[in-house]
Amino acid sequence: MKIALCIFLFLNGCAWLPEDSKRAELLELTLQTQTLSAGSHTEKIIRSWVKPQWWRDFHNSELNRLIETALKDNPSLHAATARLTQSEAVADFQEAEMLPSISSNIEFHHRRFSEKDFYGPTGGQTLTGAYIDPVVFRYHLDLWGKDKAKLEAAIGKEQAQASELAVSQLLLSTAITRSYIELCAVEEDVELLEKLTEKAHEKLQLVTLRWKQGLSSQDPVHENEQKLETLNQQKTSVQTQAQLLRNRLATLAGKQTDWGKTIHTTETNATTYLPPPESLSIGLLAHRPDVVAALWRVESAAKLIHVAKTAFYPDVNLVGFAGLRSLNLKDLFLSNGASVAYGIGPTITLPLFEGGRLDAELKNQQAAYDVAVETYNHTLLTAAQQVADNVAQWRQTVEHDAAQERAIEAAKAELELAQKRYQAGLSTRDGFIDSELNLLQQQLTDSKLHAAHLLAAVSLIETLGGGYENHTLPSTKP
Repeated sequence: MKIALCIFLFLNGCAWLPEDSKRAELLELTLQTQTLSAGSHTEKIIRSWVKPQWWRDFHNSELNRLIETALKDNPSLHAATARLTQSEAVADFQEAEMLPSISSNIEFHHRRFSEKDFYGPTGGQTLTGAYIDPVVFRYHLDLWGKDKAKLEAAIGKEQAQASELAVSQLLLSTAITRSYIELCAVEEDVELLEKLTEKAHEKLQLVTLRWKQGLSSQDPVHENEQKLETLNQQKTSVQTQAQLLRNRLATLAGKQTDWGKTIHTTETNATTYLPPPESLSIGLLAHRPDVVAALWRVESAAKLIHVAKTAFYPDVNLVGFAGLRSLNLKDLFLSNGASVAYGIGPTITLPLFEGGRLDAELKNQQAAYDVAVETYNHTLLTAAQQVADNVAQWRQTVEHDAAQERAIEAAKAELELAQKRYQAGLSTRDGFIDSELNLLQQQLTDSKLHAAHLLAAVSLIETLGGGYENHTLPSTKP
């Protein structure tokens, strides 16, 4: 009868578990053929995705050095690595929690037992004793899968943190590449502006000479003085910009600002294997570490809901010990085995009344799951938009680059004709200088457009995940 009563209490000794409410749903991304369909102007179709060390395809040894230095020395990246180590430690701890634990316990005590309480023959005495348990055994019986769910939740957070580390590495490498491309463009602009300043000064000397000789009015002198000063202002601005970019690159690399002066600028060519994709699908965005990290956090949140539900059921721990126990220290080893003590048995905890604590915790975990799902959906939509935007920008820069090349060829042809006319005495030197100035201006524009083309390539690489590969996907599928 007593055994039956215990079984009845065990089976019924749990708090009332609320019914499951509707949870947020993962967004499924369909093909975006209207936005990203490949037209006749598409130069190539992507045959292979971005490589992990994608920056090497820019064939710039200085860029390689900057990124490799940053990946090794950047403090923010070190912090992200430390957070991953923390997550791994938490997962290891949860895995260890599923195993039995064996420990030893030694306790010495000096006690006086009250004469007014029920202590039998020891009442009113002061005794020095000891409990020595060489073996204390504990094991949690995971009847409802609570420990397993905790472990899976910890692994989900660990995988999410690993993806977050990949996000940090990607953002760092793309930030350095952008800054380096801008620095190369600015350094080139400085050289072109110096040449423009020289030609503008030469033009000013010619019009000043004519004015002093009474061959023209003073208006062209003032006009060319203004142009010369404008060029001087532009040159000062780009020189300052170059210094700021060097400071930024040094900081990103984890170095002092003086280190930025050692950076060399060389010509960088855009990769040719990054044409826009034909369509956008969920498989494409699986290369983005932020999307994968968000999905892992959804998986972890789902497991924590299961953990919260198991709190409504009885909890069983198996506990055992073996050792020597005596209230009198002198009798501990000299009692012919009378001090030997041992025991083993289950400890059952029944959640009969918790004052709403269990309901509140379950609601908390369910809400956390909804937050994780909606965060994933937002990340997915943002990723899709970024890919679509950068594909459009990439196409635009390809067309602008081609148009500017034609403009430079026309400026060179104009300069050649102006030189021939000047050498034949059919025009003044002013026309020849103007043609040189025009060519330099076109080259300055080409420098900016070429940098924009490279920056669009970097942005496209970033939106495609920078070669990130995730080989372990969570069981939660969108």
